[in-house]
Amino acid sequence: MEVEVGTLITPYGVRHNAKLQLEGEGSLYVETAIVPGFSDAHAHPQVVDVGEGLWNDAYEWIAKRTLKVDEVALRADLEFSSKLAAAVMVKGLLEGVTMMALVGRGEANVLAYRRLPAKPRLVILPTILDSRAGWLNSWNALNLAISLSSLDGAVPVGLFAHSLGHVTPASLKAAYRATRELNIPFGLHLSEGIDELSKLVSFLDLKEGDDSRIVAVHCISGSGYKNYGIRVVHCPLSNLKLFGRTLSNVKEVDALGSDWPLLLGSVLSTYRAAVKLHGMEHALYLLDRATAGGYRIYGLDWRGDVVAFDEPLEKVIEGESTPVFVAVKGKLLVKERVVTDLSLNSTEIDKTIAKLLRFAKDAYPAKEG
Repeated sequence: MEVEVGTLITPYGVRHNAKLQLEGEGSLYVETAIVPGFSDAHAHPQVVDVGEGLWNDAYEWIAKRTLKVDEVALRADLEFSSKLAAAVMVKGLLEGVTMMALVGRGEANVLAYRRLPAKPRLVILPTILDSRAGWLNSWNALNLAISLSSLDGAVPVGLFAHSLGHVTPASLKAAYRATRELNIPFGLHLSEGIDELSKLVSFLDLKEGDDSRIVAVHCISGSGYKNYGIRVVHCPLSNLKLFGRTLSNVKEVDALGSDWPLLLGSVLSTYRAAVKLHGMEHALYLLDRATAGGYRIYGLDWRGDVVAFDEPLEKVIEGESTPVFVAVKGKLLVKERVVTDLSLNSTEIDKTIAKLLRFAKDAYPAKEG
């Protein structure tokens, strides 16, 4: 299939009157296309409730928040957790997300990926959290990562340490050392209201000027992350909801993350928010981070990943357009705003997500006290 594009945005620049080749027959014309599509570098598909209020930092939020849903019981339900992950992937695909990095329950995320006939590229990052029930320590998470890798080599697997305050130093060091030896991704939440860079440097014996290859999410406090080769994932929507503030230096940003896609929308919504927050003068920079950024930090191929719009370049850069066509690995998965293999559009997947959220609150109510 030949796709004629009025304006094509790539990591290497903007081209006019371009042509793309996808699987299939026939031809298409679109006003604007982006190669690759949007990349969600950090998403929690099993998060359905975060409570209310503004907090000083993430540790205060976790310690004092009041939830309506029992998170441990929800994650323990493999089937329901996989349905949440599937909804996240389909919602993202309809909004042009061609790559996602999912934390949370790894088995559920892989199960959803396998069942879906149409989905984005995926990176699986099982979460390590030593201090709370229902989570994995680094050794169990590493065993899971290895087993998931052996079962499905098409989906890269890494490890995600929840945060410095909820993972023991021994667990953190073991996880990071394992990812370096296995050459797989390593990520964590970092500096969500408290500057934790020096603490991370000390724990992992990081050297200034070296490439740690760590993927750090949030980093709304402190600076100097690039000095240690740390890749920063910017999640403005969740930061603003919890703390009323977010990362201010746009040049620190390597990629964007939706964080809670079932509650806040896909990374397209994140990109739109980032442009409004940081200004249109940074729009093309942020668009690169919202698309190629996630692919870069996880080392993924983006050949054949395309998101196409009927609107002109200006609307797309503002984040005010939704795609009409989306291709992953050269295959057209979304045609005229419908996931053809599933016969689903945005309205229908939004209704599905609303039902899943209602079910979560009814089936897994938070325990009193």
